[in-house]
Amino acid sequence: MLYIDTSVLLVYTLTQATEKNRYPDTERFFAKIIGGSLSAASSFYALHEVYIFALNNAPDFPTGAAFGKAALEKVFALPLQILPLLSRGERTRHAGKFTALRDSSDIPHAITALVHGCEAIVAYDDHFKAISDLIPYKSPGDYV
Repeated sequence: MLYIDTSVLLVYTLTQATEKNRYPDTERFFAKIIGGSLSAASSFYALHEVYIFALNNAPDFPTGAAFGKAALEKVFALPLQILPLLSRGERTRHAGKFTALRDSSDIPHAITALVHGCEAIVAYDDHFKAISDLIPYKSPGDYV
């Protein structure tokens, strides 16, 4: 099972127009998931970040909420496992393994992927390469 980071969900749901170079690989990647040749998961962390991105990039709350809801509906239509938030114990036990990540907001994603036995983190944030000894970093293009 692959862990899908927020950066990939955003290209698939909200940023196709501005991510024209990334969207074709992202669309083909999700087609493989829909077709059943890839198994994947994401988390409540990623879902929350997608929704917040929509709110932060809209002219007002109602518009952002509508775009955020539509993005989440598109994600929920995919055959993904949705992984839960981490327990305090899981965060504490594993946080030290991921100090190489320069963006601390990515640590919960990495721990979630590790705890649930994901074989790779699929992202467009290449700083996940810093932890590739624990969980391989891949981009959608690696699977198409």
